[in-house]
Amino acid sequence: MNGQRVDLRGVPVFERPSRVFEVLDRLPDGEPLTFVTDLEPRGLMSRIELSRKHEIVLDGRRIGEREWHVTLRRIEPEVDAPSPVGVLRRSAAFAELDDATRARIAASASMHTVRRGQALVTENSEWPFVGVVFEGVVAMSSGVGSSRNRIFYEIFPYEVFGEAEFFDHSLSVGRVVAISKVARVLRIPRDALSAVASDAPQTLVALGRIAAQRVRGLMHALSAQATLPIVARIASVLLPYAMPEDGLSQAVSPLPTMTQAQIAAAAGTVKEVAARAIAELENHAVLKRERGHIRYLDRQKLVDLIREHS
Repeated sequence: MNGQRVDLRGVPVFERPSRVFEVLDRLPDGEPLTFVTDLEPRGLMSRIELSRKHEIVLDGRRIGEREWHVTLRRIEPEVDAPSPVGVLRRSAAFAELDDATRARIAASASMHTVRRGQALVTENSEWPFVGVVFEGVVAMSSGVGSSRNRIFYEIFPYEVFGEAEFFDHSLSVGRVVAISKVARVLRIPRDALSAVASDAPQTLVALGRIAAQRVRGLMHALSAQATLPIVARIASVLLPYAMPEDGLSQAVSPLPTMTQAQIAAAAGTVKEVAARAIAELENHAVLKRERGHIRYLDRQKLVDLIREHS
């Protein structure tokens, strides 16, 4: 891949953001920067987004065990409220397309808003769209109505869902529900996107890579569920919400508003078991709660705990 590359493995967690910004701010216009990390990069990606709001396209990939590559590209920020074209420009799935192709996709797309707990997609239903989250967070889940509801993965701003149904035209693989206070989504009709993809096959490559990354993530989660003790599984669920800071620092949204039942569902367990693990982590100063919700996390302690049991 063209552009510069920064290897953050071995760099202390709290020094990583400054190392990335140091290189990013020297990059010529249009040149990408890829950083390599041995830690789940969501917290670092959130720090970059907060510092360079609306100016960066982020594309993170799990390459292997303890190896992630995250590519950053600077773009011109959108001045007004988010538009369909602007959302597509920020999404890694569509960032490589030209403006005319993105405009074709945007012409058929629509924006939708849901509140916490509301479903965008119901399980085992016909949903002939591809969605792009552009505000808040939604989750792919299954087992609605049972005592073992499972959250498979979260979908963060400018990430895509519905890619599996796009390729096989089958019923929805799960339930997509808002877990932040508000979530806003761009909904693209599958047929319209297929028509565009016939002229821009890189769209298919991008969606296929997303599908492959989801498989990798699910395999990792299943392996963790089978081999890690519950405290380490809860730590793995919390890690993406931990900022790259030294010591306890404010957790990434929407964790501060998530319930113990939601955290349990993400770890593949039940609320009572998750509650005991969370209390144990708090006793060891891995996290701090306020009014029953996890508000602060220590990223390094989470990492150390997971590695101890891996």
